[in-house]
Amino acid sequence: MPHAVQQLIACCFQTVHRFLSAAVFLLATFLAQGATVSVGVSKVDVTPTHPVLLAGYGGRTTEHDGVDTPLWARSMVIGQTQPAVIVVLDNCGVTQAITDRLAKRLAKRGVAADRLVVATTHTHNAPTLVGYAPIVWKGRTTPEQDQRVEAYTQFAIDKMEQAVAEALAKREPMTLEWTQGRATFGGNRRVVNGGNWAGFGHQRNAPVDHSLPVLAARDANGAVRAVWANYACHCTTVGGRNRISGDWAGFANTWIEKEFGNAVSLMTIGCGADVGPQPSGNLAIAEDHGRAIATETKRLLSEKTTALKGAPTVTARQIKLPLAKPKPRGHWEEQLKSGGFHHQLAKAMLAKLDGTGAVPAEVNYPVSVWKFSNDLAMVFLAGEVVVDYSVRLKRELDWSRLWLNAWANDMPGYIPSRRILREGGYEADFSQVYYEQPGRYDPAVEDQLVSTIRDMVGSEFWAKPGQTPSPYHKPPSGESTAFKRLASWAGGDRSEVEQQLIQKLQRYMRIAQSAVVRLTSTDQEETEWHNFAGDFVHRSFIRQQKVGTELAWATPPFSKLAGSTLVYGFSGGIGWITEPKTGGFALAIGGEEKLRFDVTKEPARWVSEDGSVELIYLPTWTSSVDSGGFFFVTLTPIPVNDDGAVEFAVRSLGQGSKRWFALDTKQPDPALLQKLALALD
Repeated sequence: MPHAVQQLIACCFQTVHRFLSAAVFLLATFLAQGATVSVGVSKVDVTPTHPVLLAGYGGRTTEHDGVDTPLWARSMVIGQTQPAVIVVLDNCGVTQAITDRLAKRLAKRGVAADRLVVATTHTHNAPTLVGYAPIVWKGRTTPEQDQRVEAYTQFAIDKMEQAVAEALAKREPMTLEWTQGRATFGGNRRVVNGGNWAGFGHQRNAPVDHSLPVLAARDANGAVRAVWANYACHCTTVGGRNRISGDWAGFANTWIEKEFGNAVSLMTIGCGADVGPQPSGNLAIAEDHGRAIATETKRLLSEKTTALKGAPTVTARQIKLPLAKPKPRGHWEEQLKSGGFHHQLAKAMLAKLDGTGAVPAEVNYPVSVWKFSNDLAMVFLAGEVVVDYSVRLKRELDWSRLWLNAWANDMPGYIPSRRILREGGYEADFSQVYYEQPGRYDPAVEDQLVSTIRDMVGSEFWAKPGQTPSPYHKPPSGESTAFKRLASWAGGDRSEVEQQLIQKLQRYMRIAQSAVVRLTSTDQEETEWHNFAGDFVHRSFIRQQKVGTELAWATPPFSKLAGSTLVYGFSGGIGWITEPKTGGFALAIGGEEKLRFDVTKEPARWVSEDGSVELIYLPTWTSSVDSGGFFFVTLTPIPVNDDGAVEFAVRSLGQGSKRWFALDTKQPDPALLQKLALALD
């Protein structure tokens, strides 16, 4: 074979090899990124152009005073021939009738009704829509106000249609990915005392869902063009201010769009009907919450995500949720004598009895599920769904592949769990009046809804035996942050006295004995407050409000010979440093006062006059007035009682001041003290 021919054949082989290598690389990249799918996004301004009543608070009876931030209808379309469509409206809620009106229009554009989700951000600073919480306005509006509500409802439907139409027109090939992170400003708002609802506040030991699932669409250049995030928390940061705003969800969208340039952001709300923003009170706080969402979203999308392989498969059902046994006509006739909302509900129920002969015993309820292969199941639930459903579903399903969305497609009211029905209160009972429901739900509602969801997502999303619990139902511990902060302090430019204190603490932490086995006093109060890590924990505490108030406890039995030195360690805190200064606190050992100390936010050391007792306090969490941390006490000799234990007590030496001393119910174990020592190394 001539040499030139050989060279030509070799060149061809090299070209084919390079082509195949490039093809394999592109295929691997394509598979890693996920298949392209047709995606379009759009947003349209829906800020009202005329005065209108705002939804969310029954006490606002006049039309809005102005606009703090604009409102939007935002849409994402996924798929070409049978698109899955979501439109998110900055509003308190949409009824099934409004969803149906929009669906009828979009059918002409190729959008099937069962593939449409109409979700809201549940901001309480948006116009009320026709049919939303109808009893709130019965008998309290003028014909002119009603006309303006109808006009805005028509306007909102027009704009939602426009948003979807624009998203349909803007579709282009994109890749989809999703991931899951955490937001932490939602706190359970149901205050419960003695097992019963006692009002609104912040119940720190009640369930939450701090998961922040995020879905993103990237164009052919890898640029993020759409971001969809979801968090389970009421949009009520601003409160009853009679002005238009999107609350924290609106600010989240604004900040996400700033972070990603050309992207359109959609913020939806999870199962957070009994979860409220903490703190709350004004627009600045709402913006802080929104910025926190955006910051976490940006972090998540800069790290590893899960590629989605294309458009979702969609299933939708209408089920009926059971109400408690309907009350007879006589009840409603009696209720006519009452005033306000109950009177209006009685009129509505009597009208139903006159028209159909019965009061409804069930509630029509839509459920939709979008499944992206086996990678992600999105569940869309109507109404205000309490967080217990999230807790249970993320236990019975694979929480790592689950996205729960509430306030979607209809607004039948609150959807309580068995726990909520047992405790009673707003979400279980009185809220039903606003939504024109004849009474509370039957406790079977929880099992029926959960069973429906399990069936719709399919067994491939059921939890495997021994599944690791979802980490999102409790606030994350600040322990690691506390240790990092302590290490930074110890490694800084410390004075000679501070260096000596650090060396002493390192030694004490490695040999400290448990100081608390049982409380022996009765003067103390009980509470939950920040511990050494800033976490809320159960504590016993006393204040300097009365001389002699005592918090006393005993150590475990100890057999070490008298005359030697022992170190005891315990956790707690001291605080409210701005309260009047009094005589402080006394530390007593075996009933005898040994030394005195007071509130501080800095590391401190106190020694008895005879040198037999030393107390060191190391704060690892502080606020402007309080601190939490660790106490270490050295005793020489060791004054044990007849049981072989040491009796400790802290007593108030002053009165008229709310300065406090607290002892944690759960005390540190040796492993925690070892971590503490390592942080000081």
